[in-house]
Amino acid sequence: MSENYRKAVRDARRLARTHSSGILSTLSAEMGGWPFGSVAPYILDFEGNPILLLSDLAQHSHNIKQDERVSLIAWEDEKSDIQQSGRVTLLGRAVITEQNESLRDRYLRYLPQAQEYFAIHDFRFYKVAVERVRFIGGFGDIHWIRGEDYRLAADAFDAGLVGAESGAVVHMNADHKDALVRYCRAHGVDEPEPRLVGLDPEGFDVATRKGRLRIDFDAPVRDAQGLREAFVRMSRASSARGDDLPGAISG
Repeated sequence: MSENYRKAVRDARRLARTHSSGILSTLSAEMGGWPFGSVAPYILDFEGNPILLLSDLAQHSHNIKQDERVSLIAWEDEKSDIQQSGRVTLLGRAVITEQNESLRDRYLRYLPQAQEYFAIHDFRFYKVAVERVRFIGGFGDIHWIRGEDYRLAADAFDAGLVGAESGAVVHMNADHKDALVRYCRAHGVDEPEPRLVGLDPEGFDVATRKGRLRIDFDAPVRDAQGLREAFVRMSRASSARGDDLPGAISG
């Protein structure tokens, strides 16, 4: 695997993680297999697979029952020439996945407007198991990526890290807002009231007044202890760059 390909894999996953909406395309049952696309909110799981919340009444749900093959495209904010913008298309098979508390919490942190849907019994989570990726980093920077290369391997992180996410988010927002301010400032965003939204083995997302800020760890984390150590390193590094905000992470 060349370094150029490795970089494309990382960039594709990062671009997909940076957004929470895209164009979902399914194969229309009503129209005999014609492609059918519409805007859809999504989050990614820790491996990088999209998670969708769909009503049983939705056209996409009807289509998926007939053919599980779907694609989801997300792209950077439009530039004057959209062909210069990065975009990623994730192709895979959508299957209903079990709703659990950690998945529900994660989805609502990223997409709080979906709260009312959980009172309606015909909404279900679908996981798109990514099999192939088309990534365009800009004009001429074009790659096909294998699904097994795009997805973080299950053994790349401890299963306990998924369960630890909600607690870590609550802890950081309640006790370490000063550190979140420093992290944002180190990435060029002056935000007095940042809010940690979610995290994964490669980084974390912070809500700011200017939108969501994606911040990468200096190295992927495998477990809760590695997560704590990564935050401590970042806090020390941001303090060393000249911020005078007090307080390193100690818990």
